[in-house]
Amino acid sequence: MADAPDTERQAVEPDAKEVLSVSQLNDRIASVVQDTPALNGVRCIGEVTDLHKNSTALYFTLTDGEAELPCMIWANRYREMDADLEDGTEVILEGDIDYWTEGGKIDLKPWEIIVGGDGDQAAAVERLRSELEERGWFDDGQKQRPPAFPERVGVVTSLRGDARYDIQNAIHEQDPTVDILVKDATVQGSEAPTSIANGIHHLDRSEDVDAIIVGRGGGSDSNLQAFNTERVAEAIFTANTPVVTAIGHTDDRLIADQVADVATITPTAAGEYIVNSREEFFAGEVKPLAQQLDAAYETFQQEHEHEQELAEAVDEAAASEGLPPVYYKAAIAVLLLLLLAITGLWLGVI
Repeated sequence: MADAPDTERQAVEPDAKEVLSVSQLNDRIASVVQDTPALNGVRCIGEVTDLHKNSTALYFTLTDGEAELPCMIWANRYREMDADLEDGTEVILEGDIDYWTEGGKIDLKPWEIIVGGDGDQAAAVERLRSELEERGWFDDGQKQRPPAFPERVGVVTSLRGDARYDIQNAIHEQDPTVDILVKDATVQGSEAPTSIANGIHHLDRSEDVDAIIVGRGGGSDSNLQAFNTERVAEAIFTANTPVVTAIGHTDDRLIADQVADVATITPTAAGEYIVNSREEFFAGEVKPLAQQLDAAYETFQQEHEHEQELAEAVDEAAASEGLPPVYYKAAIAVLLLLLLAITGLWLGVI
């Protein structure tokens, strides 16, 4: 707009007294975007992230690591293009900048795509991922199991983010007695890796923290890059306290998730996981053990009764073969007394 002639600038000067509806203002923005030659037929180079598509269109974000631009291609147009886009693909896009009036959103609608190969950012992440895998940082044998009933949970996240409240609510809905210690951290941008790592180290040094949750809400791949850095991965790997991640509603595709002891998809899921419901614990762990104990006792009791029955049967069988031994002993004693009496008479001593 700085280079526009005065007549053009005057045409879009707002009337200070005029109150516009959102639709009216968005229409005005759209007309400015459409009528600005510098926004038509632009060429832009960047890396594809957050790619997703449906039957209607393909959506992704173009980034250079510092800035992002939403992009959209209609599905029928994409099928005609000689391009196979994936997250991390470096591309040169040529198209028009468009303003979506209903959603109030600018995006680039390319009509041509030149694929340049893997982007620098994606390649760097994959190199680090391979290196950490060789070190064994993703091995299941390195994982720690969080305690079933933690008394204090540390949380590394932004104090201003929704993730903090999602985690807190999920924990206290199951166990309001759990103490939560939140360590404020910058979770996006160049300072984020150091801030997150320092938060983990701080909570890990506290002997009262039983488990640590590292979380943030959703975001583009560029927004989540801090969780693909070695600094954060090292803080998680070296922590003596079990670490649970819940980052950006992702499904185990970040390096931090792979290093963590447990990776959950959402902050709420992390809170629910870290504090098992006592009812669920008794139903899933204690009740089956009690049932097994009852079954074992019943088996033991049946075997004991069977042994008693066998013993009684043996006694009965022995009794049926003759008189009890005590009768034989009494008879022998009587015979000995008679023999002594006869001997005494014969010797004349009686």
